[in-house]
Amino acid sequence: MKKNKPDYTTMVKNVLEFSDGTKEILYYDDPPHEYWYNHTKIPSASNVVKFLTPSNVIGNWTAKMSADKFKELVEAGKSYDELQINDFYDQIKGAAKKNMTQAGQIGSEVHDAFEKYILGGEEPEFTNQQMAKSFATFKNWYLQQQGLEIVKTESFILSRKHLYTGKFDALFRNGKGEHIIYDWKTSSGIRDSHICQCYGYAMALEEQFDIKVSQGVIVNSTREGKLNIKTFEIGQEQHEVFLACLKLTNFKPETKGRQNVI
Repeated sequence: MKKNKPDYTTMVKNVLEFSDGTKEILYYDDPPHEYWYNHTKIPSASNVVKFLTPSNVIGNWTAKMSADKFKELVEAGKSYDELQINDFYDQIKGAAKKNMTQAGQIGSEVHDAFEKYILGGEEPEFTNQQMAKSFATFKNWYLQQQGLEIVKTESFILSRKHLYTGKFDALFRNGKGEHIIYDWKTSSGIRDSHICQCYGYAMALEEQFDIKVSQGVIVNSTREGKLNIKTFEIGQEQHEVFLACLKLTNFKPETKGRQNVI
């Protein structure tokens, strides 16, 4: 967490209601994708858990994106001048970032389509094949679901007690009256960070709306049209796991005096 004097005039203002009748203001600054509450910058649930993704996974993926771009650009037996080599260098260097940006755009578009379909049955007319495959897979899964009642979708949550925020995809209630948090993913698979993120959502929902969430479901509808589902319980132990991640996120080591340089 960080305290200074933010310029709220450039931020998106969100008024959040609590079950006790009070309201809080949450500001969102995009870019740099920061949240501010009560003059304090607070982390999002997704940022709290991002370090759970092993660094080798990110490194291997970055290397693959760069290698794929090299293979796309360079032809065996062909010579290149200095300008072409410099251009190749720039493209290979930026391949991972470009791919990540495109994946984020696809994820955002498809998430919006998921919500519109759930709430009103509206189906998108995607020309992008990755978007179309992801949505079609999600639709086929959703049509098979029974006994679920929509409670909330795409809503901001705020923990005043633990100082973090987030935006969950959907909250449903089943026939037994149990609340289940759902999270839509379009990535290549389900990671531990995705699950732990839902732990944080569940905690904040209970604090903000007095809604006890006992279960979470990750629906991973990939850009290649594959479906992965992960269902898991959420209780006190899971809450403590998220709080441990939050504590690490907020940890700032104290540095006093001169440091030894090795």
